[in-house]
Amino acid sequence: MRTSVLSFLAFLLFAVAVDAERVEPVFVREAIGIQAAAAPAHLADREPPMVTLAAARDAVPGEIAAIQEWNEQGNRPAKNGFTRSTGGVLAVRVAPAEVSAKGGLGHVAMSNRGTSVWAGSIRVAGAYRLRIHLQNVVVPPGTRFWVYGHAGTAIAFGTELIDDRGELYTPSVEGELVHLEMELPAGTLGASFDITNVVELVGPLTTHDSPTCLIDATCVTSSTLDVIDLYRRAVAHLEYVKDGGSFVCTGGLLNDRDDSSFIPYLLTANHCFSTQTSATSLEAYWDYRTATCAGVFPSMGSSPRSNGSTLLATSPTSDFTFVRMNSVPSGRVFLGWDTGPLTAGTMLYRISHPFPDSFADPAPQAYSTTIVTTTSSTCTGKSRPDFIYSTTGDGGTYGGSSGSPVILSGGITVGQLYGACGPDPSAGCNVSNYTVDGAFAQTYPSVSGYLSGGGGGATVCTPNSTTLCLNDGRFRVTATFLTPQGQSGNANAVTETSATGLFWFFSADNVEAIIKVVNGCALNSRYWVFAGGLTNVQVSITVTDTRNGTTRTYTNPQGVAFQPIQDTNAFATCP
Repeated sequence: MRTSVLSFLAFLLFAVAVDAERVEPVFVREAIGIQAAAAPAHLADREPPMVTLAAARDAVPGEIAAIQEWNEQGNRPAKNGFTRSTGGVLAVRVAPAEVSAKGGLGHVAMSNRGTSVWAGSIRVAGAYRLRIHLQNVVVPPGTRFWVYGHAGTAIAFGTELIDDRGELYTPSVEGELVHLEMELPAGTLGASFDITNVVELVGPLTTHDSPTCLIDATCVTSSTLDVIDLYRRAVAHLEYVKDGGSFVCTGGLLNDRDDSSFIPYLLTANHCFSTQTSATSLEAYWDYRTATCAGVFPSMGSSPRSNGSTLLATSPTSDFTFVRMNSVPSGRVFLGWDTGPLTAGTMLYRISHPFPDSFADPAPQAYSTTIVTTTSSTCTGKSRPDFIYSTTGDGGTYGGSSGSPVILSGGITVGQLYGACGPDPSAGCNVSNYTVDGAFAQTYPSVSGYLSGGGGGATVCTPNSTTLCLNDGRFRVTATFLTPQGQSGNANAVTETSATGLFWFFSADNVEAIIKVVNGCALNSRYWVFAGGLTNVQVSITVTDTRNGTTRTYTNPQGVAFQPIQDTNAFATCP
């Protein structure tokens, strides 16, 4: 039944079983990690754009052609955007009640809350969707940002989207004009960042593709797959930045053994992304599906969205990446999993977001099935047992499906999609291809500590010459530095007390930074991070709660005196 349709729907799976090798799915009704935010001041849409760029088809047609060629050749993951220079550095420098920047960039005003608000806009003629790339970001803890376009709801976010390099990719907005607003907490000294480029996400491309096999997941009922309603709520369309471009994949939430921890672990593919920088830029779109069977494609902008994640584990061996999402909307399902062997003839089920060249956006949730084979030949470097091979049943996958969880009936994950192997791997509807999934049984040893339940299982902190283990060893702290002359490296660590440590770069008698992690759970249900420095070189300090993998990164830019860090909202991970 290879019909021509496309779609998505999702429900929730999150349950726990005591079996060491199998966990069942479970439903979570409430949102996780989503913080309430005030509305933006909407100053940005009152000012002319800081810069206007010509349409890509006129100014950089080669970039669009390169994306089309990449996808038509079947490269995975599929690509949907590229980086565009703003033509110079937009250096934003904000102090209370004033803005100083090259050309007086943006606009600053005082809010009725007594805070300083900066706003600015960028226009890219004819753009389909846009993300702004901020660099050298130095903002006080508690800073809030909003991004919005001509239409649609403003998306709020905070310092959690600043990556390990001191950079930030805003959530994407539709259209050719993107507005950015930033609000500084009352009493803070100021903030700064630079903008040198934006990520332009492309629309429809010319294509020779004909994805006639895709099946709209909304058309599938429980008579075909018992947990279809739950499965839909566990799967997300993923977008992220790496290597100067924007790429698309699919991922799914996984349950752990503690049915009350509700930690939003997400499984996708290593070939999708494998760095913290990409993980921080991650956008996950949930419930991206058609409203009715074979209905009109929905707008991605109307789907609930999660932004940002922490990279926990990744490996090309079984082609997996495992992250902890910063947040997920209500009504999610966390899929179960099984580490047992699969026998020939086992039916596998998949929901994914294919991205054939003929689509402006990845497809709404699409359904497909395959049948396990244990005797077929294998692709080079993708041998059993690290990978699962299966023959086509119904439906198909394309670029964009990469990383999608493949399940047994009952909502039990056994792997995630690598791609296809056969006579024409780029043709998602070619039944002569084998489908290849990374085997969860091989992934499990790398993630078992997290899935053991109780919030945890991140590796225990072990102090060494470059690592501090603070607050009774719970928090791992590391730092890196970069001088104006290009000298860089890991900072040397010296433990002072159970809560405090020092870092030096060039000489043990030349202390460069001091940091402490304080248990503030009794006061505001947070662990606090305080740090200070005696340097003006670029420094990045990374603090990780080893109990659940949550990470915070603090960056001091090149040539700026180290600004004190007093983050009393750092880790909402009590007790």
